Amino acid sequence: MEIKFISKLTVAITVLLFSVLISGCSKNRMAEGHMDTPETHYRQGMRYWNDGDYARAEEHFKLAESLDKDFAPAVAGLALTTAKKGQLATDKSQAEDYFKDAHRLADRSKRLDRRIADTWIAKALVISMENQGEDPGRWFRNMESEFEGAINVDPNNPEVYYHRGLAYKRTFQFTKAGNDFRKVIEINDRFVGAADREWQQIQMIERASPGTQVGKKIALVDKISRADIAALFVSELRIDRLISKKGVKNYDTHFQSPEDPRAMQVDEIVTKDQVTDLDGHWARNFIMDIVDLQIRGLEPYPDRTFKPNELVNRGEYAMMVEDVLIAILGDQSLATMHIGTQSRFPDVNPSHPSYNAICNTVDRGIMSAQINGEFGLQNDVSGPEALIVIRNLQELNKIE
Repeated sequence: MEIKFISKLTVAITVLLFSVLISGCSKNRMAEGHMDTPETHYRQGMRYWNDGDYARAEEHFKLAESLDKDFAPAVAGLALTTAKKGQLATDKSQAEDYFKDAHRLADRSKRLDRRIADTWIAKALVISMENQGEDPGRWFRNMESEFEGAINVDPNNPEVYYHRGLAYKRTFQFTKAGNDFRKVIEINDRFVGAADREWQQIQMIERASPGTQVGKKIALVDKISRADIAALFVSELRIDRLISKKGVKNYDTHFQSPEDPRAMQVDEIVTKDQVTDLDGHWARNFIMDIVDLQIRGLEPYPDRTFKPNELVNRGEYAMMVEDVLIAILGDQSLATMHIGTQSRFPDVNPSHPSYNAICNTVDRGIMSAQINGEFGLQNDVSGPEALIVIRNLQELNKIE
């Protein structure tokens, strides 16, 4: 009898110790200050997330979870940062592991609380990040379903519409994207400034109405490169047919200021077969076509490189566009029309190599000056702006 009692007591103590051990492992951290709350850390984590500071975002999501391991928004936040690690991983297997963990965390956050939009948004964003760059398919419908779930529980949450708008934009569904960004502006709570900028860009894209897949992709970039312009000129403008149809002559449009360090000195024509830095580049064929046409500003450099990823500013773009403009109008006098005149733009010296081109493109409504009268000579050219210029050239070609 005594032996049986001792045995039962031993089992009971063992179970009790195991329970204490388990509860100790999952015990929440005690708050160390009035602002040391799950809600505070989650909100701060989302601020860092939206600013692109993912490491600090993860730090705050972990602090929130340490205070309450069942706090659904914190788990949702960790799903986001884990998915971002998957996006940034260079090893495919490692990326897959990160996304598996991200989906697990997102699903857990929804099980903990399906009544808040944050958990639905997190799952939608994990799906979006995992499939970014892929054509819309089943994954896209699944993502839309998660966003719809978020709207059902919180129809006036601007974050839902903002992130869904970005997803529509990335998949070239510009009208749907614009509708979501307008909804954010109407709600007038969070993300208003960002949504307004996105909406304005969508308006520019729709006005430019890119007709090819290449054009749609370039419409999404903030800064265009020489390769982007070559692709636009060939795929959207069909410049090879344009120049052939107009029978363009070899105009002397290469006026340069000798003091300008940016002036390109081309001593001899470099043919496409001599260009050395295009192997494996996505725009190789577009560039090869452009090289043969000898468009000013899009020639290979004297060292036989094209530098396809070099960014282009507005002054340089005007010079490239001027050659097309001359081809459309068939007016050789445009090449030197404004050389030696007084500058109309406070930020452009009349001796600058692009001054003549700037005047010609502005005079014919192909490009425009800014509200303050400046041209924005050194400003980057965005994808939508580049497309609108292409569209203006196409309209001018129809008239001519």
